[in-house]
Amino acid sequence: MRFSTETLTKFLSRNFYISPRLIAPQKRFYADLGMNSLEFLEVVAYLENTYGITLPDQEIDRVQTVEELASLMEANLVAVRA
Repeated sequence: MRFSTETLTKFLSRNFYISPRLIAPQKRFYADLGMNSLEFLEVVAYLENTYGITLPDQEIDRVQTVEELASLMEANLVAVRA
C-alpha cells in the first residue's frame, strides 16, 4: 500500500473542512492551513490507527508540510512491509 499527498489531501479536506485547492504538498500545517497543534496530532493519531503503525515522536516533531507527513508515512509503511 502506498501513501501519498493525495491520500492526505482527501483526509484533511473531509475531516478538517479545508478546500482541496488550498492543500498542496509544500503547504505547512500551521502557517498555511491554519491548523493548531491539537488538530495536527489528531491527524497523526488517525493515520497511526488507520494504518497500524507508530510514527516516531522525534520525526513527527520535524514535520511541517503535507509532503513531509506523506513521506514520513510512506517511509514507515515501507519499513513495516519489509
